[in-house]
Amino acid sequence: MTVSDESLLLIIDLITMTTGIIPRSSHREGIRTYLSGKLDALGIASVKEYADKVRTDKSLLMELINESTVNETYFFREEKQFAFVRSKVLPAWLARHGSQPIKIWSAACSYGEEAYSLALLAKDCGVRAHITASDINTAVLSHCAAGVFNASSIRVGDGVSFQELLYPYRAPNAKIAFSDEIRSYITTRQINLAGMDNPAFEGILPKMQDVVFIRNVFIYFSQELRARILKVIADKCMGEDSILFVSMSEIAQIDQSVMPASLEKVADGNVFYFKKKKTEV
Repeated sequence: MTVSDESLLLIIDLITMTTGIIPRSSHREGIRTYLSGKLDALGIASVKEYADKVRTDKSLLMELINESTVNETYFFREEKQFAFVRSKVLPAWLARHGSQPIKIWSAACSYGEEAYSLALLAKDCGVRAHITASDINTAVLSHCAAGVFNASSIRVGDGVSFQELLYPYRAPNAKIAFSDEIRSYITTRQINLAGMDNPAFEGILPKMQDVVFIRNVFIYFSQELRARILKVIADKCMGEDSILFVSMSEIAQIDQSVMPASLEKVADGNVFYFKKKKTEV
């Protein structure tokens, strides 16, 4: 059936209320197409009836969320940040902590390329790592846990400096299939970033993280939600002296209006990140 603009807006509002995501105009057409097919498949006559069902049926809601999130990424995306982690962060950790594992959180991990990129860097530097890969989308989390990726997860430009780390895991049909050892670095967890400040969710939050990557997701959130998410991460998820990366294209959006007082912006050459301030005694 045809989904009108008014009916589409009803579902967009439901998605935003549940996930905080504000779909862009190009993405909305994909949601419209999905809705049209889903209504036909369920034999539902109206979007309003479908919306009522989604509000009471967790499986339908999860399916809608899975269809509504953007999951475009690849290995070693924004390689300057990974170069900084490889040359500065991991060697410094190894020098200070030796065999103690570094805790890294890949928030909004999508299919998992970011988490596996971090696992490969840790192994290359001789650092043990416990990496939490989280997303709201259950389908991409299953993909991440399996550790098998298509050739489309490798780009010929950005990230090319680190592709030698992928060579040992080349598989037939141009796929990348990670070993049990690499997969053991990573634990997947479903986390809805928009609900992080709900006390009921505190038990699932990664705590005392040394490094947090939360990239290419703030562009879909309001300023108010960005501020809430950063405050929870800084106050409840980051250890002292820990650091946080957003996408380099998002740095300008993280200004004093959204940045919690416990974080400070740091520049190292052309790499920017946020550092947890030391607690004053």
